Amino acid sequence: MVVLDGSDIHTPEASYDLVKTMRASVLVLGPLLARFGHAKVSLPGGCAIGARPVDQHIKGLKAMGAAISIEHGYIQAYIQASFGKGLNALQGAKIVTDMITVTGTENLMMAAVLAKGQTVLENAAREPEVTDLAELLVKMGAKIKGIGTDRLVIDGVEALHGAEHAIIADRIETGTFMCAAAIMGHTGADLMLKNARPDTLDAVIEKLREAGLGIQTGENWIHVQ
Repeated sequence: MVVLDGSDIHTPEASYDLVKTMRASVLVLGPLLARFGHAKVSLPGGCAIGARPVDQHIKGLKAMGAAISIEHGYIQAYIQASFGKGLNALQGAKIVTDMITVTGTENLMMAAVLAKGQTVLENAAREPEVTDLAELLVKMGAKIKGIGTDRLVIDGVEALHGAEHAIIADRIETGTFMCAAAIMGHTGADLMLKNARPDTLDAVIEKLREAGLGIQTGENWIHVQ
């Protein structure tokens, strides 16, 4: 179990040293902007897939009232009309992303839960991780409709509160272990994966069954032979 306490966060900056190794670090941009009314986040690195811009994140935040510039490798964002006033400075808006983006949906959703008014995210990502984040935010007091669909309707609230949440099992790790059993071939692989989520791996499980693996599943386990 990990206990997180954000009450002592007093700076809206995420430095290069913190962000450089992991592209997902850009996900602090939306929450910091919503909390402080301004944010300074280093452009993310660490993506082995190649260049993946964060333009959809910026586009959405601008639609919610943020002024954003890129200076010396940092994303500088603030709300012009209420700079320094912090919470609930962002404004609800209808946002249609040009493409489906998981981190973009997550960033805008986290910003929108503390914005004033209603935000509609069209063309939202529907990955299980997005749904899991939305469910956590609801536990913390957020108002989100359309969870699991490509249209999220978010009514901003004054503040969030603490909650307890079990994070969804990692699909990539689970799938990797399943493929490892397939590689073992005729050596008699017998693998039990516990605390897994087979409902998020339907396509992988089906293809591995077609390849000849014997796979049984339960609510939170996968048995591969």
